[in-house]
Amino acid sequence: MFDLKNYEVIDISHTVVPGEDADRPFAIQKALLQDLTYRYDILKTHSHVGTHVEVGAHFYDGGKSITDIPLERFHGPGVLLSVKDMAVTGEICEKHLGNKIQEGDIIVVRNDTGIKLTKQQLYMEGEDRLPKLTPSAAKWMVKYKPKLVVLDYIRFGEDIDETREFHDILMSQDANFVEFVENLDKITQERFYVMALPYKVQWLDSSFCRAIVIQEK
Repeated sequence: MFDLKNYEVIDISHTVVPGEDADRPFAIQKALLQDLTYRYDILKTHSHVGTHVEVGAHFYDGGKSITDIPLERFHGPGVLLSVKDMAVTGEICEKHLGNKIQEGDIIVVRNDTGIKLTKQQLYMEGEDRLPKLTPSAAKWMVKYKPKLVVLDYIRFGEDIDETREFHDILMSQDANFVEFVENLDKITQERFYVMALPYKVQWLDSSFCRAIVIQEK
């Protein structure tokens, strides 16, 4: 049994507030079970609300769903990519991660440009001011066969075509995405352990998850 006293557990999950955003709804209502204990009915939501892990069925018709993917694909060693450029290319990835990344790592992309939008700004203004990951960055990442790519608030390319290309490059090789994360500023090490375990529902293209980073103190 390992001892966690030498490790710090960082919760990188977003707290969902019911009614926070109409585009990503989460509506609940208090009710009773038959034994008069309480429950909450989830009245309306979808599979991309709050911190969520996306798999192949999100992008491909007939792609792998959450229950098609082994649990080990949702946790493992991670490496930090600190983004300080407005356009992240393969050359930038190589410069920052070339001597650190290992095959099968989970890549955690942190926005360190100083451009930090609040949730309300994201909802009202969109993502145009955020830095972007380019298709060349995706081509660089996919060489290392990442299990997951964990994404801070950052764009996947300049437009829909680039966004789809970014998804296709990685998801065609079974890399999955974790989006809507927080507290990445608390990561102080280049390497750590990452877990983003999905809710186990058949056919889902994406699932709510509780995502954590475990690093040495």
